[in-house]
Parts: sequence; structure tokens; C-alpha cells
Amino acid sequence: METTILTAIWAILGLGITIWFIVIYNKIVSYDQSSISAQSSIDVELKKRSDLIPEVINTVKGFVHHEDQIMKHLTQLRSDINQIDKDEKQAILNLNKEFFKSVFAVAESYPNLRSAEAFIKLQDVLERTEVNISASRHIYNSNVDYYNSYTNSFPAVILAGLFSFEEKSYLEFDTNIENKIKVPSSFM
Repeated sequence: METTILTAIWAILGLGITIWFIVIYNKIVSYDQSSISAQSSIDVELKKRSDLIPEVINTVKGFVHHEDQIMKHLTQLRSDINQIDKDEKQAILNLNKEFFKSVFAVAESYPNLRSAEAFIKLQDVLERTEVNISASRHIYNSNVDYYNSYTNSFPAVILAGLFSFEEKSYLEFDTNIENKIKVPSSFM
């Protein structure tokens, strides 16, 4: 009977140790996956920065160019009208009727759309993207810190060594990734 009791105790103790190691192993895997997921989030934000920001810049450039063309045309028209007599003024106005229609249609459809607002929206996109990248970096480094701290503590260090879980490095970008998108100082 004593051998049965000792066998039961050893079996329970063995089962307890096995469960304990399984829990530790699963926690190591969880921290490892969290850091991989955080790394992926950074990649997504960097991809968004490299794809989205040039598109927004081109949109703003297009709007600024369109607004600039309208202003040049209006200025030239005003200059031409001031230099001619009354009959010729009416002829010029008739010739430019379609131009005025398009200007008024744009103004009616988009009364608040101006290049200054487009620049503000561009600045907002730039700021939000950089904030998201910074937050993703912070999350990654926090996950790496949890992972490294846990896998270097006892008894997890034993399982980490047995299953070849290596210490992770904190995030460092090379200079090509770190460089932000260059926003042109002039859109003309």
C-alpha cells in the first residue's frame, strides 16, 4: 500500500511539474508571438508611410497646381480687361464664359476647399503616421522587454534554453527606414 501511495505521489508530482513546464512554455511562446505581431505592426505603419504620404503629397500638389492655374488665368483676364474698351470687354467675357462656369462650379461644390486646408490635412496625415510608428515601436520594445525578462528568469530560462528561444534585440532601424518621407518645400 505504501508503494501505491508513493507511486501516486510521484505521479501527481510529475504531472504537476509537467503542467508547470507547459504553462511556462506557453507563456514564452505568447511573449514571442506578441513581439512578432508588434514587429508586423511597425512594418504596416512604415508601408503606409511609404505608400500613403506620397499619394497625399501628389494630391495636394495637384490641387495647388489647379488653384494656381485658376489664379493666373483670373489675374491675366483682369489685366486684359483693364486695358481694353467696353465692347472688347464683353467679347473677352463671352470667350471666357466656360472658364467662369468651371470656377463657379468648383467654388459651389467645394466652398471650403482651399490649398491651405489641403496643406493642413497633409500635416495631419504626416503627424498621425509618425505618431503611429512611434507607438508601434514602443509596443514592440515593451513586448521584447517582457519576453527577454521572462525568458531570462528562473525557471523559464531552462525551457528557453531547451527549446532554443533566443534573446530578442530592441528595435533599431537602419537609416533608410528611419528617414522620413521628404515633403517638398514648394508645390509649384
